[in-house]
Amino acid sequence: SSCSSSTAAAAAAAAEAAARRAMASQLAKAVREGKESTSYDLKGSLSQEQAQAVIEAAFKEPLPLEEMIKITLVVGAGKLARQKYDDNLGKWVCNALRDVGYEEDRGASLALECAGSFKFQHDTGKNEKFVHVFPKIKGASAGGAGAGEAGDGAEVDGASAGPLTAEWLCVASNLSTFKDMSKAKLPAWIEKRRCAAMLKEEVTKLEAAEMKLTRMETLSPEEQRLIDNVDRDLIASKVAHLTECMKAMVDEGQLTSAERKLVLEQVSSKLEAVEAEEAACGADQAKKKAKLGQAKEQIKARKDKISEIKPIQHPLQGEAAIKTVWRKLHPMEKLLEKAGPKGRWSSKLSQAEVEKLGEKDELDEQLAGLLASARHWFEEEDEFNARVSAVKSTLTFPKKAASKPPSAPASDGWATVGRATGKKGGGRGGGGGAARSNNPFAALG
Repeated sequence: SSCSSSTAAAAAAAAEAAARRAMASQLAKAVREGKESTSYDLKGSLSQEQAQAVIEAAFKEPLPLEEMIKITLVVGAGKLARQKYDDNLGKWVCNALRDVGYEEDRGASLALECAGSFKFQHDTGKNEKFVHVFPKIKGASAGGAGAGEAGDGAEVDGASAGPLTAEWLCVASNLSTFKDMSKAKLPAWIEKRRCAAMLKEEVTKLEAAEMKLTRMETLSPEEQRLIDNVDRDLIASKVAHLTECMKAMVDEGQLTSAERKLVLEQVSSKLEAVEAEEAACGADQAKKKAKLGQAKEQIKARKDKISEIKPIQHPLQGEAAIKTVWRKLHPMEKLLEKAGPKGRWSSKLSQAEVEKLGEKDELDEQLAGLLASARHWFEEEDEFNARVSAVKSTLTFPKKAASKPPSAPASDGWATVGRATGKKGGGRGGGGGAARSNNPFAALG
């Protein structure tokens, strides 16, 4: 009987293991076939090997999607449901994701730049533990929304995120993605400076939200988003990267005219502060005064170096395509001056001219898209307009061939002279009228 009991136990264990494998297979299949953000509960006491198999089957290969989704894996719960999950399940899932090339990013969101990342969350409100996965996808370019324009809007971590703006992409992206984005969309020194200031402000907002939590006050959706997504250490790393890049740009002379002026003002202010502190040193502060004197000379040398920088002008992305559209629009502007309001085109323009003007709306839309792509993040309106104007000033238009004057009619060498019409005169110097000639050369004598 003991033998039969052990056999039955082994059979039950085998059946349970088979059931878990079947569940793991179905879960992986459901993940790969899903098209929307979905939550999957991993309850059922998956073993480490089974958790590894689920993650590998579901996420090793990019998912066939056009847009980013969030896949939420429930890996733990509170006292009432704790027995349904292994205490180490969250750790196993995170390790398995790393094994298939995913990166942990506490700021990950529904941006394409976050493809291939995940983050762990313990929701104390629901008393559940989650691993949010932002899968690698092969139906769209991972550089789409961040390298160019921000997306229209999405749900981030269960709270309404609003539009995925440039600011939020800088906050939510992992460090590697942020470096790529800042290189592409923040090429100017002043843009990096503004981004760094924005990131510091987000941390200040996070601290205020955390204070509200300690007072048991309700958070706004924006504050909840900050709590769920903003990582102080990650923000600090991003600010440090921007600061390092800004210093390198100054050292390499990569400043516009306005940026050079601003940096010189900063250095001058610092120099004045050091000089004032040096002047205030007493007789017993010789060591401090000497140290300030050295700092003063270093600042002066840096100021002289910055003064010698030849300002640069950042290029306009897609300049050739923008110029092509401008050239096509140029003759249409002249036609519009001639045509007046659209309702009068048919009475003032030929059919060919009306058809040509019909293409203007499409060209205007194309131009707007090209200019939007050329605009940097954190770039002011006047700065962008100055770059556009600089390119437009170099625009040339093909000259029309000069029209030849009409040819004179062919001549056979004879000219007909008109008959005199003067009255008969009375004497030699009489008042008879002069004969008029049809010959244009007669007046030459």
